[in-house]
Amino acid sequence: MSIGGVQRGILATLARADHARFEYGVLCTKKPGHWADAVRELGVALTCQKTLPPWDPYQILRLARVLRRLRPDLIHIHMAPMVIPVGTAARLAGIRHIVIQHHNDYARHWDELNLGLRRWEFLLTRRANAVIAVSRAVARMTAARVGLADGGVEVIPNGIDRETFETAAPVDPRAEWRVAPDRPLVVHVARYLPTKRIEDFIEAAAMVAGRWGERHPDRPMPVFAAIGGGAPDLAEAYQRLIRHHKLERTVILAGSRPDVPGLLKAAQLGVLASEMEGFGQVVMEYLAAGLPVVATNLDCIGEMLRDGEEALLVPTRAPQALADAIETLLSDAELARRLTQAGRRKLEVYDWGRAVRAYEAIYDRILQGSPAAG
Repeated sequence: MSIGGVQRGILATLARADHARFEYGVLCTKKPGHWADAVRELGVALTCQKTLPPWDPYQILRLARVLRRLRPDLIHIHMAPMVIPVGTAARLAGIRHIVIQHHNDYARHWDELNLGLRRWEFLLTRRANAVIAVSRAVARMTAARVGLADGGVEVIPNGIDRETFETAAPVDPRAEWRVAPDRPLVVHVARYLPTKRIEDFIEAAAMVAGRWGERHPDRPMPVFAAIGGGAPDLAEAYQRLIRHHKLERTVILAGSRPDVPGLLKAAQLGVLASEMEGFGQVVMEYLAAGLPVVATNLDCIGEMLRDGEEALLVPTRAPQALADAIETLLSDAELARRLTQAGRRKLEVYDWGRAVRAYEAIYDRILQGSPAAG
């Protein structure tokens, strides 16, 4: 199982949790991988139980047996696709205390459910002790879909591991990629998923590269790096698009890297071209690393950053607007500095310690402060 935004958030929670008051364990519902190794490194017990497809009765019964053996006092379910299998198994196992956290819109998940399964998911959600969302945008969508009243979904924004990004030593990949050391580096950090619209980032790079020499004859051509990992077929499609535009020396598909904080410290601009995010954590990580930001104007991004004040925000699926914003910040150092400084002031709000304390306050509320909470 790869380490995406949700998984990184769980790891950040485990690292900052009060283990003297709560005994934490992780139930991994996919094939273990780097994610499982990271959990074990924190000294947290890990159990893996496959739950796909999520409404398979056989898998749910197997999961219920696992939960009876683990006997948790409370289950914190992450992501809508896990509500049916884990919520149902928990009820079968006699577990009464359930928290559900939504990290994104999950429109595709909802579309795949028939009417009966939707109603069952609605019922499980409404009977949960608490429903959490990582942004007001996700809270509104969740409340509307499951029929909860305004305020029925609590908002606990994700945190940012500021120190990791602020203090990282620069890691300059230009030599590795065989590009000149003076070329400005523009990064897009996101897993290779359709919703991340990495093809728009590549198209924008092609537009910037096509006019850069004419508009900025005395400045070196930027280099664009898509840092992430995911489906090999998407990586192949992105590579074909790069070859189509003859950008092999300008756009780098960097894949997954363990040194992202250091790499960001060596970059000049951070970009997010996504058309769907629940929180958009990477834009705040860009700011923590000292980078100006260009991002799509999603509701969750707009909750954190204002267009023209802390970042440049553009419509989704608009490579031309993305290219214009990228070129603007690469060519206007004073604007880039001003936006970055203003954006960094917003980082104070997004602290993992605060988020974890909010989670544990909910656990306390549900469990009535029981010292035996597991």
